[in-house]
Amino acid sequence: MISIHQSQFLPWLPYFYKILKSDLFIIMDDVQYQKNGVQNRNTIKTPIGESYLTMPVVSKSTSLINEVEIKNNIYIDKMLKTIKSNYVKAKYYDLIFPKIVDMIKNKIYLKLNDLNIDLILLFLELMDVEDTEIRYSSEFSFTSKKDDLVLDLILATNEREYISGSGGLDYMDLNKFDNNDIKIYLYDFSYKEYKQLWNKKGFIENISIIDLLFNELEIAREYILENGSLSLLER
Repeated sequence: MISIHQSQFLPWLPYFYKILKSDLFIIMDDVQYQKNGVQNRNTIKTPIGESYLTMPVVSKSTSLINEVEIKNNIYIDKMLKTIKSNYVKAKYYDLIFPKIVDMIKNKIYLKLNDLNIDLILLFLELMDVEDTEIRYSSEFSFTSKKDDLVLDLILATNEREYISGSGGLDYMDLNKFDNNDIKIYLYDFSYKEYKQLWNKKGFIENISIIDLLFNELEIAREYILENGSLSLLER
């Protein structure tokens, strides 16, 4: 089973549900960058509620994801300070935060994509995820677009079961997938409350995975799997 998604900055939980349910997860890193989207920002929980954590970048309208540069390394330090100030009281802070710091301090990050991918891989490591292969669309050098690119990637890897979000159906020609005997599974994700900081602000959904990891690392993998679902798209 395969899933495919652009690299994201501190992704939310459904992103990792797709990874956990896949034998192969392809990170799209050579498609067009989406300005002011989830590729360079996501939300976290703070004492005042949900708040954006953004990595400022330098990009052009034609930039591919793996071409986008981090505006200045000072913003990586600011990211660390923001994470520290909001999660220093979390149960697993002393375990997780030093690992993030060590990862960042041992490498000079010039490109956003490199930072995004290393953070994703670190989060998978923290959850002991070892059974999903991670690859990158740039490995394949395809020039196709949209659903043709998705189809080319699937066929190149000899997979025949593809996990898609419902939004993917808006641009997919399903006949192309049927003609190649590819089954499409739609995923859904619902949130049950887990322990968060700042209880007076209530439980907040749809925020970065770092919130779950800092607060509930021990059950994070199981939580993600239990709150997601797959259904075969009937044709």
